[in-house]
Amino acid sequence: MKKLIALLLAVLMVFALVACASSDKTPATDSPATETPAATDTTAPSTDAPAAEAPAATGEALSEEDAEAARDAGTLVSDPLTGYEYSDSTNTWYYSNYPNYKDFKADGVVKVAFVCKFSGAWFTPKANSLGDTVKAAGYEYLYIDANSDEQAWLDGIQNIINQDFDAVVMTPVNTALLPDAVAMLQDAGIAYLTTDDPGADAYGFYSPHYGLDDYFLHHGLGEHVAKKMEERNFMDGVKDDYSNFYFVIQDSPAVESIHLRNVAFYDAIKEAYPDIPDDRVVWLDCGGSLSDEVIAKFSSTLQANISSVDKWLISAGGADSIVPTVTLFREAGVDLKNTIIADCISTPNPVELMLQDPEVADCCFGVGLASAPSGVGMGNIIIDLVENGTPIPGFTGYDLNVVDKDTAQQFYNDGYAS
Repeated sequence: MKKLIALLLAVLMVFALVACASSDKTPATDSPATETPAATDTTAPSTDAPAAEAPAATGEALSEEDAEAARDAGTLVSDPLTGYEYSDSTNTWYYSNYPNYKDFKADGVVKVAFVCKFSGAWFTPKANSLGDTVKAAGYEYLYIDANSDEQAWLDGIQNIINQDFDAVVMTPVNTALLPDAVAMLQDAGIAYLTTDDPGADAYGFYSPHYGLDDYFLHHGLGEHVAKKMEERNFMDGVKDDYSNFYFVIQDSPAVESIHLRNVAFYDAIKEAYPDIPDDRVVWLDCGGSLSDEVIAKFSSTLQANISSVDKWLISAGGADSIVPTVTLFREAGVDLKNTIIADCISTPNPVELMLQDPEVADCCFGVGLASAPSGVGMGNIIIDLVENGTPIPGFTGYDLNVVDKDTAQQFYNDGYAS
């Protein structure tokens, strides 16, 4: 495909040279791209620029140095065929190196690698499903576990370059390693994307990324919960001043500072119930959101307010809150019908509890994150690139998958059942 495009561009260049030879002077450009005011790295691209200004229209690959200047000036055009793509959902510029990819099938085999920072309950299913997907297409697959060692991770990148791989998925031990790794992969013409841990190269362009738009996901969860609250008349009996209602946010600052899960859920609830007073919302610092940290922080809040609060709304984004919160409510004698607990669900424990206990299933909601489907998704993106020449999207977000009593079994079957 790329060889055919190159041939067509060459023919066009010949016609252009003939046209120039028949004139005494080079014609001036009639309609230059409309410039936008100077912007930061995350400024959205101008949509007024004519196609002739885009690098893809001239057949010339725009260097990252020139693209950086155009991005900062607000004149860089988003076009995946040039490698430069802007994502509205993440407010970020991405660069894929698409114009400089090698011919993936030149040696008769397509090889795909996943160079991962470590294995575990999250990464192993993702790695396995990625491998199964590309192997089903007839590709070779290699998984490299860096075991949390930065040098081992960089050695893994060099290893796939030495073995002439065609595409690689990366989850770096430290995102500071990405600029060097991306530069190496660009020189080798290897296609690349990141998952779970996004990061920028030396010019501030992010690698194509398959991962989470957490604000979108958890705002959607909040909208779903607000709808269920209305359907169930959950707020019946709540006083006009909300004095017998408590909205508790079990915060994990290290997670929240990056993902904004609780902020998104809070925003959605406040949109549905704008009159909830600020003093009926409490943010608890639950550290790393481990079970013992949730218990330590929430137990004191529960005991201090149990005599006056009739309805409890809980939000957490650290993925380990449902089980300890249910435990504390039951130990305190709180009827789970008067509670709603929302969290990010990325481990089987909360889903297993929901499947075992209908009362828990009725009060618990979550954004379901199962790693295996993302491996399939990344594999399909790579296959589409190799077989059809489709550029890897700058950003591919997980679909919203709300886990509740109606969907818990299916989510468990798809993500965790062996």
